[in-house]
Amino acid sequence: MADVDIEIVTNIEGLDELEEALTEGGKRAVKKYLRRVELKAAKLLKDALSEDAPYDTGDLSEDIHSQTVQGDGALTVRVGPSKNTFYGMFQEFGAPEANVPAQHWMELAAKEHQDEVLQEFMDGLSEGLQDMKR
Repeated sequence: MADVDIEIVTNIEGLDELEEALTEGGKRAVKKYLRRVELKAAKLLKDALSEDAPYDTGDLSEDIHSQTVQGDGALTVRVGPSKNTFYGMFQEFGAPEANVPAQHWMELAAKEHQDEVLQEFMDGLSEGLQDMKR
């Protein structure tokens, strides 16, 4: 089974002050700050996935997690079901050999809430920038 990453890429211009403040701060403080902002934004997606998860026993909707992963200079938050509810991926992509149609419940929830998630992220960045200016 392949891992699925839904990635929202946004180009932000005019935040030179943020870049300067972040490069002047310690790496540890920057990572902690970005992790906090990302997890706060990811909570909106996590809640949306929990609400939109196909329901049978309720296990899937209760097993949506977020995880911060660092690699190649990037900090990424992954949101989705754990290995305990692996069948959520079958319901997302389908399993033709088992007559399970694809429901795309994660993709649809992500698309529906992407503006809210992005706004939460931008608000967190703006708050942090204001804090760093003080």
